[in-house]
Amino acid sequence: MHTTTLCCGAASRFGLVLFLTIGVSGCKPAPVSPSAIPTCGDKTVDVDKTVGAKPEAVYVCKGDTVTWNPNGLKFTVKFKKESPFEGDPLEFNETHTKSPKTKSHKQLKVYEYSVTIDTGTTPIVFDPQVIGGGGN
Repeated sequence: MHTTTLCCGAASRFGLVLFLTIGVSGCKPAPVSPSAIPTCGDKTVDVDKTVGAKPEAVYVCKGDTVTWNPNGLKFTVKFKKESPFEGDPLEFNETHTKSPKTKSHKQLKVYEYSVTIDTGTTPIVFDPQVIGGGGN
């Protein structure tokens, strides 16, 4: 009986030390990098054969523009339902790369679009996004 009490006492102390060690060092929230917070301003999206668009999602505010950099590729950008831009253009390509200014948004809204890259054989299609509503 005496051995059991000693064993449990040692285990309890070990558990308490482990708990305090993890509590002090392992549960702190990760700091947010300033570069991870989306900012307003004109955006450039690189058309890319591996992911379609870099970055795959852009965050825009009222008055921002988006320019798709063709990187020597033939491509078509098509917004699926509606456009985030003034005048509601739904398509862009390697000869029409810059959008008009972004519309005003009362709340965040995701605009899905496709990027189709003409490879000369089978086209490659990707589905990136524009997220509107910043700065409100």
